[in-house]
Amino acid sequence: MNESLVIGEVLENIKCESFKDPETGRIRVRPLEGQGLPTKLLIECSSEERKAHPVGTTFKTESVKVCKKSDGRVYLRAKDQWISKI
Repeated sequence: MNESLVIGEVLENIKCESFKDPETGRIRVRPLEGQGLPTKLLIECSSEERKAHPVGTTFKTESVKVCKKSDGRVYLRAKDQWISKI
């Protein structure tokens, strides 16, 4: 994982895309390349928004917060679970 990510840090205007997670079969969202973030990092956001658009749709977040699950996985949580299609 990217060592420069700090739990609780807020990142602005992250471009991301939806994809089908091969492990779970669920539609997930991850950062696009070229932003200094690992593309394997998941962005937690509204499932309604993810399901409303085809897999591969690009989105933008106003801001995301770096978070950590109890099992140690680091992820990003979109502010108010909101992402916007671009």
